[in-house]
Amino acid sequence: MRRSAAALLLATVLVSACGCGAQNILFGGRQGYLFTVSDAVALPGEEVLLRAHLQGGDLLRAQPGYIVRFSRGGEFYKAAETDRDGVAAVSFAPPGAGDYVFRVELSPNGFPDQPPEPVEALVLCRPADTPLVIVDLDKTVVASGFQQVLVGKPEPMADSVEVMKRLAKEYTPIYLTHRPDLFGPKSRAWLHEHEYPKGPLLLSDIGGFLKGSGAFKSAMLGDIRRRFKGGKALGIGDKVSDAVAYHENGLRAMLIVQPDETAGAAGLRLLADSLDPLPDVVQVVTGWREIERAVFEGATFPKTALQARLRKRADELDAPAKPATP
Repeated sequence: MRRSAAALLLATVLVSACGCGAQNILFGGRQGYLFTVSDAVALPGEEVLLRAHLQGGDLLRAQPGYIVRFSRGGEFYKAAETDRDGVAAVSFAPPGAGDYVFRVELSPNGFPDQPPEPVEALVLCRPADTPLVIVDLDKTVVASGFQQVLVGKPEPMADSVEVMKRLAKEYTPIYLTHRPDLFGPKSRAWLHEHEYPKGPLLLSDIGGFLKGSGAFKSAMLGDIRRRFKGGKALGIGDKVSDAVAYHENGLRAMLIVQPDETAGAAGLRLLADSLDPLPDVVQVVTGWREIERAVFEGATFPKTALQARLRKRADELDAPAKPATP
């Protein structure tokens, strides 16, 4: 089982065992409910759906029959009722380029106490030729992996905030993660807390999560690039499957690899071998300052350079220790 799938299974078990308190910690739920929204990316005049999802109880069951109100700029826009899956959706066609922020709130009718607090959904509208930077979260802007998201306080990867802010002056950020949408509130709060540049957060549903990161991201990237195909685009992630998906969909792909020498010589060789499927044009970097140099200074970071370093270090670890000089 993949580590991320195992982590999600652990989260589900904890929620089942510990109830609402655990779900508040793991997913950012409040008052026994998890109220989430989906951001969207649109072309001018293109109709998209604004979706809100209400779940509650110890097993996060869908909550049908609740009224969700969508407002923008202090003005009511539309309302919808949650269906059997707990989802309420309304359509919106942005008239022109811009960031359209909607306040999404639940009517108090039907709640024994106050409903969950309102949340915000972002519809990012840009022309088809807008430059994009599409960025993963775990082990990309987040220093640690998905497991740390569940039970700890993950920190930003070194220099990622500063470099993302510089990139955002030229490219429109989109945060595309294989995390399931259960982690939407926690993910948005983390990006805001650490002052990453604003951009839509696109997450998987449980079905997309179980299909694997590569399949999910390939489908999402294909849709984005089909519509936004006129401008340059960067893709930044930590998995070989991410980099391949970026490359195959016409993005300039950058793969972040941070070798762990505690894995020993065999682990370093395995890591070097894992880079073999990458197209030669993919940039393989070890941190965000190298991404900055590649984008703004024209520096290159071919996979072969890192593979050579990894294999050399593995040979050094395998070499017999020299006897001490008397």
